[in-house]
Amino acid sequence: MGIHYEKTRIHWNYYLAIERDFENLSRYIEFSEENNNTFSIELARIIMSASQEVDVIMKGICGLLGRQNTENINQYRAVIKEKLSALINEMVFISRFGMSSKPWLNWNNESGNPLWWSANNKIKHARASNFKKANLKNAFNALGALLIVNLYYYKLEKEKEMGKDVSWKDITDSLNAGSTFLKLKDSYYSVAMHFN
Repeated sequence: MGIHYEKTRIHWNYYLAIERDFENLSRYIEFSEENNNTFSIELARIIMSASQEVDVIMKGICGLLGRQNTENINQYRAVIKEKLSALINEMVFISRFGMSSKPWLNWNNESGNPLWWSANNKIKHARASNFKKANLKNAFNALGALLIVNLYYYKLEKEKEMGKDVSWKDITDSLNAGSTFLKLKDSYYSVAMHFN
């Protein structure tokens, strides 16, 4: 008898792999404000992996919103501000360590891009002089941004497929997102998993 495979959620699976690597770091770096500037090769890898995947998913989100051929962070910002502005103010949490952040908040500025995005570019293009930007704070924000765009992507995709609005709880349930290390606000989940 053959094995049956359903359609995989490749972006979600990739997110989970990066998130697991980040969670494992909490055994070696205490996730605390005092360590926000702690930097390492592993944090650089997480920032660059998460940022690259954000780029891929943002192209997909823009496509689902009817904007093909978006190629860079400035074009993504314009589309999101026009068509999906709620994304900008989303907050991510790691309740175990009392951490929270709004990784897209800089998009509220006219031309501001997220600090973690700028850090990624500096790490990528001039690592020797910018290695300190490969820090815990930027890794948390890059991964948080990736969680947000993942959930928005799958929500938009499902709504397009079904031709109607889909609740956040339906999306997080379908992805089993309630069991992840990083979370969005409680109201997006069937069972409250952390304290806001």
